[in-house]
Amino acid sequence: MQRGEVRQIGSILVVDDEKFFQDLMAGILRGEGYDVEVTGSGEAALEAWSEGQHKVVVMDLVLPDIMGTEVLARIRERDPDVAVIMVTAYASMESAIEALKAGAYDYIKKPVVREDLLHAVDKAIERQLLTVRNRQLVAQLEARIEEMKAMSREKEEVFRILDEGLVIMEENGRIFDLNPKAVKILGKGSTPMAGTDFFETGFPLPEGFLAAVSEGDGKPVRSLVRLKDQGSSRREIELVGLSMRRDDGHSRYLLGFRDLTGIRELERNREEFLAIVSHDLRTPLTSLKGFIEVLVNGDYESEQKLHEYLEILDSEADRMISLINDLLDLGRLESGKMELHIEDLSLSNLVVYAIRSMEGLASKKGVTLTVTTRGSGDLTLNADRRRLLQVLVNLYSNAINFSPEGGKVETILASQDGSILIEVTDQGPGVPMEERERIFEKYHQASRSSSARGKGIGLGLAIVKKIVELHGGTIRMEGREDGQGSRFVVRLAALEKGSD
Repeated sequence: MQRGEVRQIGSILVVDDEKFFQDLMAGILRGEGYDVEVTGSGEAALEAWSEGQHKVVVMDLVLPDIMGTEVLARIRERDPDVAVIMVTAYASMESAIEALKAGAYDYIKKPVVREDLLHAVDKAIERQLLTVRNRQLVAQLEARIEEMKAMSREKEEVFRILDEGLVIMEENGRIFDLNPKAVKILGKGSTPMAGTDFFETGFPLPEGFLAAVSEGDGKPVRSLVRLKDQGSSRREIELVGLSMRRDDGHSRYLLGFRDLTGIRELERNREEFLAIVSHDLRTPLTSLKGFIEVLVNGDYESEQKLHEYLEILDSEADRMISLINDLLDLGRLESGKMELHIEDLSLSNLVVYAIRSMEGLASKKGVTLTVTTRGSGDLTLNADRRRLLQVLVNLYSNAINFSPEGGKVETILASQDGSILIEVTDQGPGVPMEERERIFEKYHQASRSSSARGKGIGLGLAIVKKIVELHGGTIRMEGREDGQGSRFVVRLAALEKGSD
């Protein structure tokens, strides 16, 4: 997206009651060529937005007269497409997330970081441009639908390739025509074809829907239909009806069907993500804030207590950094943007290094770490050292955390049929058979009766699996033969002899 494209949506409205942040954000945006208007209160923002019809608003969550969420609601009531970016401090994290649920496009934290602000604004503008382009396409589509009365060859082809289901129906209910997507939505074992009665398809039109379409004078009528599929799954279909008057005085109904099931699933996943991340970020932040208040007030009994509190602060900060790194890694992996820096590696040396880095955690629980090499095969491979080390550290961390006091974590390395095997086995409570298929899913935490459960948000093994697969390998989880603990088996391609 070029900066000049912002002209299509007008200037950006910046709302903040602190002049420092007004100048900071306006300066950053103007420096990138954006047209910016600045206000310092909620009422002033509403007035400026009403006069200028800004499509992007960067607004402080807490304003001196009314809350930013109320300004958001009043703006979106008049223009649901406006993109509002909330600016919030750490203490307002929960409120910011509520603002997202209320319709805010995004939020950034104070102190404002230039890259965060520009990224959020660029994405908001991109969304607005896409909205404009989408409306242009919709307008073109509606024009083509009107022309379908003549059923020209060109418009007939457009009708066939649309991703939404379309049915043209006579007043008596006979299907005049329908496209393949409509066949898929309406079909239940048999295929509804042109010339059949629409009401025999079994699709439940809402009561009074066709009457409303007929009386709509050519204006679209919308409704939401919930269908129950086989089992307990449900589908949500957005239904749009339009009455088309023909030259002979009779009408036909154009019925559009849009399957929203996938969109609703994405929305649920987004809400789940927000809930999990907000909880796991809020917990260490609350702990950090509590201990900082203790230290500021000097409410500690001795230097030993002071040292203990500082260690806790350091641990909670590490926990937040780890969570954020996991989220960033998973995002890069899922978007295909993680690059591997491949080199020849000695797996034995890498495993020794990984074990040494975990000795501190292991010693706290009295867990013994061992490594055994089976056979005499070469344990050299092509891999990204940093990412493969990330896999090993994650597996060892889980194994140690779930092992009992005085337990043992065993590593077995072997070369087999052109592959290298890495087995990591612990003596923990294990994972139920029915959960092993899901252990590598995002946000999944197995129901293991261990105090270690709940220290993460279930991203570690999902990241491990994707890194292994990015190397062309596989990973699986097994139960131990004695019924205690778990075994993770990683298979990677060995370095071919004679390769450069």
